[in-house]
Amino acid sequence: MIKQYKLLDIKALSRFGLVLLPLLMVACTAVPKEEPELIDNTPPTRQDLYDGSAMHTVTTGNPPKDEADALSRAKHEEQIGNLDQALYLYVQSLDFNANNAQTLYNIARINSIKGNIQLAYLTYNESLAIDPEMMMSHAGLGLINMDKRQHAQARFHLEKAVSLDQKRFNPAVENLGETFYSLDTDSPIRIYNALAILDDLENEHERARRLYRLALDREPHSALIITNLGYSYYLSGNFTLAERYLKQAIQEDPNFDRSWTNLGLVYVRKGLYARALSTLEHTMEPADALNDLGFFLMLEGQYEQAINLFQRAIDESPSYFEQAQKNLKRASLEYASQKAN
Repeated sequence: MIKQYKLLDIKALSRFGLVLLPLLMVACTAVPKEEPELIDNTPPTRQDLYDGSAMHTVTTGNPPKDEADALSRAKHEEQIGNLDQALYLYVQSLDFNANNAQTLYNIARINSIKGNIQLAYLTYNESLAIDPEMMMSHAGLGLINMDKRQHAQARFHLEKAVSLDQKRFNPAVENLGETFYSLDTDSPIRIYNALAILDDLENEHERARRLYRLALDREPHSALIITNLGYSYYLSGNFTLAERYLKQAIQEDPNFDRSWTNLGLVYVRKGLYARALSTLEHTMEPADALNDLGFFLMLEGQYEQAINLFQRAIDESPSYFEQAQKNLKRASLEYASQKAN
């Protein structure tokens, strides 16, 4: 009986072998399914550093692994013009290192470009709280102060930025003096130009021109800086040099409107009114040029000529030129008062 039992067992195996073998093979080779990786879409901690309502185009998937990854990706997005994505990544990087002054500067800079000036202002200050020697944060604050006509604060930050730049060439430099070291590719040319404008506004024309020339040594073909240098001479009454530099600026960039406008002002002060008018017409419609020239002459006390120009401006554009009508009324009253006296 025992032999018969074993025989039946072997037969059973042979009968079900074709079924059991594949099952055994599957059991040995099967790999358990991996759970899908969870993507952390949690917003960054510092959501106060960007305008959430303007970030609808931002991709929040695939978050950065660490600070270096976030910064690398932020720079790439900025280079290809995706400022919102770059800003979001810079803010994300603060979750890995909250005290990175350079990152805070970059966040402030992008907010400034996007027109979020108050956010930029606060973030520049936060950057300086971590690193008081952050040159470009001083520069950014100085430009904001300039736009707000806060000249004392602007001077503090612009001079600090220029001083820090000069200190790169000579660590002994503490305060700005009369002598400056030549600028290099890392020098913030825009800040030297801004400080020069501030000097011109405060009638420090010689100092302004030193800064303009310093900037021009680095960017000799800048129509903007050449125009500012010419206008500096205009402000101090040197119309010959003003005309020379403004013409040079126009040669560098004939489409830079401010060069033409300032050259028109020079011709007004030189009494060359026909030339002034034709110069202004390079940047505006004839009616606007007539109105603007009339306004300049009115400021010069040339009321009779101003009245004539305002009337011509109205004739050029009678239906909508309200400003010329107002100027004509003002000039007529001033002229009547002048004759009465």
